[in-house]
Amino acid sequence: MKPLMYSQLDASTHSIGWRREGNEIKYYRNNADDGQQPFHCLTWTIQFPYDRDTCFFAHFYPYTYTDLQRFLLSVANSPVKSQFCKLQTLCRSLAGNTVYLLTITNPARTPQEAALKKAVVLTARVHPGESNGSWIMKGFLDFILSNSPDAQLLRDIFIFKVVPMLNPDGVIVGNYRCSLAGRDLNRHYKTILKESFPCIWHTRNMIKSSLFTVVTLKSKNAKKEQDAW
Repeated sequence: MKPLMYSQLDASTHSIGWRREGNEIKYYRNNADDGQQPFHCLTWTIQFPYDRDTCFFAHFYPYTYTDLQRFLLSVANSPVKSQFCKLQTLCRSLAGNTVYLLTITNPARTPQEAALKKAVVLTARVHPGESNGSWIMKGFLDFILSNSPDAQLLRDIFIFKVVPMLNPDGVIVGNYRCSLAGRDLNRHYKTILKESFPCIWHTRNMIKSSLFTVVTLKSKNAKKEQDAW
């Protein structure tokens, strides 16, 4: 698979963004003659399009924390989508970044109808380098928040709890697999260390709470009832 390249001059003059570039692409295990553990190397050749340009390279198409915030802001500001999508702060990361939680479901007409809904939990980006996970998550959110008959039916039947970016610190600092603490969060779902792994701890706690909590999104004309968020 060709690496991705972004040229600032191409972007500013021709509105060209990330694109696949490169030749003589090789991925191989190097020879460690000193007895140490060998590493895997990726090499390729590239011809830069301009002199005095700044170029960036990536493995996957990037999806940043800022991209996520822009998307969530558009959802929160939508008079239609905000009727069945509630945006909350699940917790703060080690660096103090917001870990977002979306609750997506159509308003229930009665408490009994709400109690029958089952919860579906989706998370993405526990490994910050796997930005393709964010693009898949965006595709899902675009669908489930749409006016498609299938999406409306799913919102009638289920309550979707979505954590679109589990490891924002790792995304921001450019880690591939680890959190800000240098740990693979995908290996700590059983942790009891709330302060060390807040994103995982709060996600697990949210999942446990979803098993016993009735979530009610009320329409404007519904009677006032106590929400159990």
